[in-house]
Amino acid sequence: MFYIAAIIGSIVFLPSIALNIALAVGAPLGAYAMNGRHRVVPQEVRRAFVLPIIMQFVALFTILSAGHVLPELIPFGITRIVAFFFAVYLTFYTATVFFSLSAKERHVMGPLAFASTVCFWIVAVGTV
Repeated sequence: MFYIAAIIGSIVFLPSIALNIALAVGAPLGAYAMNGRHRVVPQEVRRAFVLPIIMQFVALFTILSAGHVLPELIPFGITRIVAFFFAVYLTFYTATVFFSLSAKERHVMGPLAFASTVCFWIVAVGTV
C-alpha cells in the first residue's frame, strides 16, 4: 500500500514541479500560483523559484525512497524524518492553495496538492 501511495503521490506531485519550472522560465501560467498575482512572473522574482524546485525534487526523491520505490541512498531514519517534514509542509501549503484568491489555483492546484499531501502522509506514517 505504501509503495502504491508513493507512486501515486509522485505522479500527482509532478504537475507542481512542472508548473514551478515553467514559471521560473517565464511561462504565462501565473494564474496557477502565487494567488494569481502575475500572469507572467517578473524576471526578478523568477530566481526565487530555484529553491522551491530543488525542494520539490528532494520531496519527490523522499516519497519514492520512503515508499521503497527507489533504493535507499541515505539512511532510512533520515528519510523518515524528511518524509514527515514534507508531509507537514505540504499540509500547510495545501491550506494556502485552497484559500488562494485565484480560482485556477484553487481548482486545479488544490486537488493536486491535497492528493499529494495525503500520499505523503500515508508514506510517512508507513515509515514508522
